[in-house]
Amino acid sequence: MTASSEDTGLRARKRKRTQEAILDVALRLFEEKGYEAVSVEEIAAVADVSPRTFYRYFPAKEDVLLGGQGVEEATREALAERRPGETDVDFVARAMLAGLSAGDPARTLRGYRLVQTVPALQARMFQLVWRGGQEHFVTALLADGPRTHDAELRAHVLTHAVTDAMRVAVTFWLESGMRGPLQQECEKALSFLHEAFARPE
Repeated sequence: MTASSEDTGLRARKRKRTQEAILDVALRLFEEKGYEAVSVEEIAAVADVSPRTFYRYFPAKEDVLLGGQGVEEATREALAERRPGETDVDFVARAMLAGLSAGDPARTLRGYRLVQTVPALQARMFQLVWRGGQEHFVTALLADGPRTHDAELRAHVLTHAVTDAMRVAVTFWLESGMRGPLQQECEKALSFLHEAFARPE
């Protein structure tokens, strides 16, 4: 290992420790005081970082509940790998679920519990998970073929259909008190979507 690669590894580990420290402090304060009562400035002060450092890891306070930068990274990594025999619906759904379940499972579950207490955040959850919108899902679907008008229309329709199926599944899961694994609820919703697409006219 070269000195340069060792330095890079040390910086990456330091960034990870800082991000995890901010996450732990924020979740604890949200649980103790309520989400709305806690400011970014308070989180930064307790975590012993500056507000500027907080925003380097989390674009907004809401992102703490869903894992921050790791969410988008997990989604993009899933989109970069197309599995043999995978349908377009399953491909998009797997990438979306990767984002929803990114990060430490215990922290993720605490974040979802907190989302359940803030109704406004439930409606915005998918925007928070995929901050860049749905275009990168569409781009991934079009990567292996010509970008015709019909191909683009199909990719957008499919992406919106899967997004809505996942959104409904997550909402049901939250409202049921998060009984059972989230992935199981999402897979059930996707099975209904497969049935609808497969049903003959």
